This record gives sequence, C-alpha cells and structure tokens, in this order.
Amino acid sequence: MVRRRRTRVPRAVLLGLLGALLLGAGCFTPILAFPGGGYATLLGGSSVPARMILVGAIASIVLVLLARRRALLITGSFSGLMVLLEFFSRRDALLPLPTSGSPVETVLASFSSEWGWGLLVLGTVFLLIAGALPARSRRVPPSEKANRRR
Repeated sequence: MVRRRRTRVPRAVLLGLLGALLLGAGCFTPILAFPGGGYATLLGGSSVPARMILVGAIASIVLVLLARRRALLITGSFSGLMVLLEFFSRRDALLPLPTSGSPVETVLASFSSEWGWGLLVLGTVFLLIAGALPARSRRVPPSEKANRRR
C-alpha cells in the first residue's frame, strides 16, 4: 500500500485566495438598499473605482497562484483605497446638502448600507494579512532527516 504524503497549503495562500474571492464577490452583492425595495450593487453604475476593485481582485488571484504573496500588500492597499473612495463618493452623492429637518433628509435616511460593504472590507483585510505573513521555510520531513545523517 502506497502512503500518500499530504501537502499543506500555506495559510497565506488560503487567506489570499479567500480575500480575493470575497473582494470579487463584494462587487456583485448589494451595497445599498432603496426605500421602496431593491438594491444597488457596486458594479451597477459606471464607477471607475468599482471596476478597479474587481481588477484588483483578479490580479490578487493571479499573484497568489504565481506565489508572489508580498505583492498582495500592493493590491490589498489599492483595493482598500478604492473601497474607501467608492464608499465616500456614494455617501456624498446621497447627502449633497445639509438638509436637517426637511423631507429630503427623511428620504435619504431611508437608504441603508447593505452587507456587500462587509465583503469588500473583509476581502481587503484578508489580502493585507496574507501579504504581511512571513514566508515559511520548508520543513524537512523526518524520513529525509534520517537519509541526511547517513
């Protein structure tokens, strides 16, 4: 019976792939709920930062597969900056003027953020953690240690 050796995937690779997948999925999930029902997604409009987030997610997957984990710090930072830029631009688009006590404020208060923002933030954090984790040195299995002593 041949015993198969189990290979372990490094934690940074798993975090990097998970972060990139969450970031990509966050582009297609609801980020804003409308008062009458219905949702807006990040890619629903023609926003350049939203498309750059998706490009950053795809680039992160490629970097993980090419074992360039340190570069995830760049794509994670870039994607995080784009998420912040998109969040503040959407918030400012909904609240252009101070409208305290008016009916406009009541309508604008009925818009609510959705769970897609959570995916975008988690994906960004996972990418940054994956890029910051130190590279593991290759462990020598016990069978190879015995062969080296001879």
